[in-house]
Amino acid sequence: MTEDRGHTICIHNGFLWNSADETRPSLGGLFIENGRIARLLTPRDFAAARSVADESFDARECLLLPPLFDGHVHSTATLLRGTENSFPLELWSYYAINYGRGFTDRHVQSAIMLTAAEMIRNGIGGYIDHFPPTHFAQAALAAHLKSGLRVGFAPFFADLVDEQILAIPIADRLTERFLPKARRQPEDIFDLFVGLRGMLRGDRTVTLLAGPNAPQRCSERLWSLWLRLRQDLDIGSHTHLLETWPQAVHAKSRWPGGMVARLDEAGLLDSRLSVAHGVWLSGEDRVLLAERGVTLVHNPVSNLMLGSGALDVRAALEAGVPLALGSDSANTGGRHDLFEIMRQMLSAGRSAGSDYDRWITPIEAFRAATGGVRALGADVATPPLSTGSPADVLLLDPNAAPTVAAPLTLDSVVRHADARSVHALMVGGAWLYRDNRIEVFDESAVNAEAKVCAEAVRLAAKEALPDLLEIHRAFRPWYGAAFSTAVCTQCGQRAPTRAEIPVKSERCP
Repeated sequence: MTEDRGHTICIHNGFLWNSADETRPSLGGLFIENGRIARLLTPRDFAAARSVADESFDARECLLLPPLFDGHVHSTATLLRGTENSFPLELWSYYAINYGRGFTDRHVQSAIMLTAAEMIRNGIGGYIDHFPPTHFAQAALAAHLKSGLRVGFAPFFADLVDEQILAIPIADRLTERFLPKARRQPEDIFDLFVGLRGMLRGDRTVTLLAGPNAPQRCSERLWSLWLRLRQDLDIGSHTHLLETWPQAVHAKSRWPGGMVARLDEAGLLDSRLSVAHGVWLSGEDRVLLAERGVTLVHNPVSNLMLGSGALDVRAALEAGVPLALGSDSANTGGRHDLFEIMRQMLSAGRSAGSDYDRWITPIEAFRAATGGVRALGADVATPPLSTGSPADVLLLDPNAAPTVAAPLTLDSVVRHADARSVHALMVGGAWLYRDNRIEVFDESAVNAEAKVCAEAVRLAAKEALPDLLEIHRAFRPWYGAAFSTAVCTQCGQRAPTRAEIPVKSERCP
């Protein structure tokens, strides 16, 4: 779907978010032309703007805000709700790969459209789809183009597996069985991206990104490919970064100067890169990410659901790292619901006895929930709801049940709003949602198709259950040994949740 380029719209009688006063919106509106905001309106402009616009929309005192942006998603996982999510990442991944082997083009497109429906109803105007099954990339991109959302499409690439790099003692036949289906040769991967770029000619809502699975899962030749994709195709990139403790231990061994420093040496750190998780970043890592303008995507629910650890959000903000929020896989992070994830971020670090002056504030959470769009590039990274910026607008009803008793402030939105608050959503000057109805596709048909496809995927996955049980038996002792290294180098106490390497216990003298 392309932005609406010929239609003019006057949105009036709303309370406009103003970056000069980020806590208390003011009465105003927007005049939209060619898919962009032509000018901001004050109440005295309303009558004249309505008289010349092709369409006039009464916001009915709704809040006019930038849409929420989900900075890290795996869209195909939206079909996998109700499947396993009570295992550590390294073990959970075998289940995810197994389900993925039952997908077809039809299942991929169903998952993407279901993801889009949920996002739209939750006021999310765009997201980064870090997409594993790249043999379905063309079908996935076709679905994204129908969704109306502003999407950063980042197909995976990798040529190393966890069994190799983390020394997980899985039998070779099981490693082969659960090997992800993906292109591994640099030229094949490059050709895939060239073809995808060709599908995007004339579209301004979907942005192609390089999507290395994770730096440690790529050999040096794929690091070189990563750089080539960025330079030759002029695209940004998105990847996982230091998500779990075993990954952090491996990274320290493979790159003694640090993984983040090595990425910088390779020319891969800049404002067109976003990284997901970063649970085990060091202080030096955070400073380097901030200096290069790399966006760090915080995924609080999936981090805790998979036992990966908790990001030190305050430390990242104090270092100046641009922060975004992500919902990750629906079979780990739950709903694609940034209202809930903002509240998860808000509670970060509020442990008993902590310094309440350093607790996360609502405006910090709101900035993170809307700022991830910067990773899509300069064209959409202009200040939101400003003259010349894309006409991406979220209208929230302050009289909906969650906020009707609250003051008209952004604090109230962050603390109390949910999907019931969403009144309308526009991306690129095109309405995606109004009057409790998705306007860009048939939501009921999407839901019916998803039910059929999800059942088929679950059925196809059952055959591998005996092999997964065998993996469990090998995994548990490895996992226990991996965390035996998470000890203070001075006093020997275990401290597996500290985001520093070497780890130091809180109780170390």
